[in-house]
Amino acid sequence: MRAAVGGAVAITVANVVSNILFFQLGRPLLFENETQSAKVIAVLFETEPLPLMFTNGPLYMVIAAAIGAIHGLVFYWIEPALPRGIVTRGLAFAAILWALMALYFEFHTPFNMFGEPVALVAVELVFWIGVTVAQGLVLSMIYGRGRHELANPVE
Repeated sequence: MRAAVGGAVAITVANVVSNILFFQLGRPLLFENETQSAKVIAVLFETEPLPLMFTNGPLYMVIAAAIGAIHGLVFYWIEPALPRGIVTRGLAFAAILWALMALYFEFHTPFNMFGEPVALVAVELVFWIGVTVAQGLVLSMIYGRGRHELANPVE
């Protein structure tokens, strides 16, 4: 249960980090840049219906929290194979999320479907590091001591 709850909380924090990185700090570079694909701009800001995250934030966050709970369950499942220690375990999970989620997403959607320039995809992949690190660390902190640590009595 702590993994599922931790995953829901962690993805909520990661969404805040994502919003700050992509839509606030990164906005001039990513969305006000003349090299940006017109499709990206149209899908995010012009073509109706606009993305759910802009039109119904609460519903978007509920769905994201459910996805985060699933991430938390995956974390629980692989936790014994992750490094010990809250920070190293969180960073390892972040690396897994980045490699399995961000890389494919950026290739498939912004680059492949919307024609986003490679340089901007690269910037987004760096931003995704921050998002997945936030998610991994928060989840690892909420999860607390690992199963190996709980199975061994403290001397």
